[in-house]
Amino acid sequence: MQKINILGVAITDYSLKESLIKLDSFIGGGGLNTILYVTTPMLIMAGENEEEKNEIEAMDMTLCGDADILKVAEIKSVSRLYEVENQVFLKEFLRRLVLGGGKVYLLAESEEEVDSLQGELENIQKDIQIVGKSVIPDGGEGLEEIINRINDIAPIAVISRFPSGGQEKWMIEAKPFVNAEVWLGISKDMVLNGTKEPFRKKVSDKIYKKIFRRRINRFRDENERGE
Repeated sequence: MQKINILGVAITDYSLKESLIKLDSFIGGGGLNTILYVTTPMLIMAGENEEEKNEIEAMDMTLCGDADILKVAEIKSVSRLYEVENQVFLKEFLRRLVLGGGKVYLLAESEEEVDSLQGELENIQKDIQIVGKSVIPDGGEGLEEIINRINDIAPIAVISRFPSGGQEKWMIEAKPFVNAEVWLGISKDMVLNGTKEPFRKKVSDKIYKKIFRRRINRFRDENERGE
């Protein structure tokens, strides 16, 4: 476990073993625990948005969604880079849900997105028990009704995928009311393993990497001048 600060955002990087130990404590531990994949575009946004920063830091566990975060934090462990690049936690999380017979509820911003998320998760782990899915439109309308649907089913896990900002806000707002044990927020910036990465995504990733590096350098320079 390493506490790191990227662009003023404090997150903790857990090894695979540490994250699975925390996951085991979440399941059956009572109450809903939030797990959020964090990516470089999210950190760029959070570095300039105090509300977004606070929401990320409020999560019960954060996961690095891309290896650039580790590289910037100077975490050079080859095994850790492998775990992040191959989304090993996600695969193990889904595998454990299947072995334990855990029900899963999906959330996304459109019917197309939620169907796509279901297909991608089933591609990673067959026999995953998806018992419900809902759409939360831009703006979060109907969140209370969706919470009621989730609670009627009482799944072990809620898995969502939304753009940065809205997802973290909904996770925090809904947390006290959702009858589940784990809510995993997958960043929309991530391409799940086994899914072909769109060309446009490859281009945007290169742009974000350049922006991320520039922001990191500027952040370090400003902090060094302030010392």
